[in-house]
Amino acid sequence: MLNLKWSILIATLLLLGTSIATSASLNSTEETVELQIVALNDFHGQIEPPSGNQTLYYNTTNYPFKAEVGGASYLATQIKALKATNPNTVIVSAGDCIGASPLVSALFHDEPTIEALSEMGLEYSAVGNHEFDKGVSELQRMQYGCCHQVDGCQDKDRFVGAGYKYLTANVVINANSNNTSINITNSTLFPPYMIQEIEGILVAFIGVSLKDTPAIVAPSNVRGLTFLDEADSINAVVGELKKKGIKTIIVLIHDGGQQDGLPSESKNFRGSIIDVVKRCDREVDVFVTGHTHQSYVSTIDGRIVTQADYQGRFITDIDLVISKETGDVLLARAKNVAVTRDVPKDADVSEIVEKYSTLAKPLTQKVIGSITADISKTPSNSGESALGDVIADTQLRSASPDGALVAFMNPGGIRTDLIYQASQSEGAGNVTYGEAFSVQPFSNSIFALNLTGSQIDELLEEQFDNPSPGINSIVQVSRGFNYTWNRSAPSGQKVDINFIKINGKTIDPKGSYRVAANGFLADGGDNFTVFGAGKNKVCGIGDVDAFIEYFQAFSPVSPGEMDRIVVTG
Repeated sequence: MLNLKWSILIATLLLLGTSIATSASLNSTEETVELQIVALNDFHGQIEPPSGNQTLYYNTTNYPFKAEVGGASYLATQIKALKATNPNTVIVSAGDCIGASPLVSALFHDEPTIEALSEMGLEYSAVGNHEFDKGVSELQRMQYGCCHQVDGCQDKDRFVGAGYKYLTANVVINANSNNTSINITNSTLFPPYMIQEIEGILVAFIGVSLKDTPAIVAPSNVRGLTFLDEADSINAVVGELKKKGIKTIIVLIHDGGQQDGLPSESKNFRGSIIDVVKRCDREVDVFVTGHTHQSYVSTIDGRIVTQADYQGRFITDIDLVISKETGDVLLARAKNVAVTRDVPKDADVSEIVEKYSTLAKPLTQKVIGSITADISKTPSNSGESALGDVIADTQLRSASPDGALVAFMNPGGIRTDLIYQASQSEGAGNVTYGEAFSVQPFSNSIFALNLTGSQIDELLEEQFDNPSPGINSIVQVSRGFNYTWNRSAPSGQKVDINFIKINGKTIDPKGSYRVAANGFLADGGDNFTVFGAGKNKVCGIGDVDAFIEYFQAFSPVSPGEMDRIVVTG
């Protein structure tokens, strides 16, 4: 006979037009405790329903089908439905709750997202790389509260901070840190773990950041911090927990893997998380992962490893049966549950979303220009994209008065396509402020600086040695700049300086050239360290402002022709 948890969950999923496999009861008994963990990751401020469909497979036929998923109000409803099945429920996140957020959250410094997740009952979160997008002091403000230093309390209410705890077992404050926002040295930025008592059983939650965070955020945003190896840090904490007699341990880690199956499968599973799990103490029972924007339920070395897609499209339902006598986990299982939109919206979270949507609406719907067709961020065989061309051109135009001849744009900073018919309400071809922000949501400034010809060549070589090398990592370039790279050439020799041209003229290795880049690149992000050697660096306007000014001047804007980068080999 099914227990209350599964009866309620089945009823909920039937309302969603779905079904699940059932099994024996997992009720807490005199001998065991049933703990439910509800997990999410990479929410990225998506408090409004995201666009697009997701492949599901929970219907009665067991065949995949498409459905619209996500949205904070629906996510809250789904979480409450799961919580109703088990009083021993803990809600957790593997990081990137904020950052790279849509305009309705980003306009208010992601306070709307913090408020919504707190209202949902989120308790613990790892710190993802995007939590550092605005630096340490802003992340601390997210945790502890206070009005924004520049914009104040935009909604006229005091921001009280997150109702959940950020955990950072592997993020250590340097003893020689000169970051004035950090005043405690030789300790972790936030607590490494938290312990919760569940029916007499002590359960520990460890939070771990991606060790490569300094390579994929602006270095100034993590200055004064050291990111230690994930597995080593986990093992150090587990050693402490063992001394306390704790045997049920859940790791929340902002690192993950990839797979080729459906949301609760683990087909051809791969990724850096495998090595981390295998090197971790066997006392760790569950790894809630993130960063790779995948959905999976896998088993590695006998431990459950999960991820719930991104933007709140799925949540992971993890069930543990724990022995009251030993504190050990006797049984663990998990599945990803789709956050479909055919359930009622949660009233309390809806109130938060609607408040900020109303405040943001006049600005987001303002038309800034137009396009002649869809402009895609999908790269060609050379790594160049039509939208990358356009964005690089907007940045070159903004920095031209300061002498810039070329602009470089990191493809990871281009977050979505520009769609010709985005909605019926805004008119065909029109581009709104909200769409412009969605394309580049990081609020970077544009910098101009001098590089030599040899340094430009080095910059182009560095794109093949960044944290995620491949066709999706090719730096985008502005009009008038052309080069060729060889796919089969060894690292460090893929670009021949004799084929790098500015306005049709081959660059001089010893010559000095004024270039432009956003603050992320100019600060050495994505391992483009050569920018650190640049001279006469000057800060200009924001990247969204540059985008808007370009569209106001040149609309309708056509897709880039993708003829600036050539690949051979």
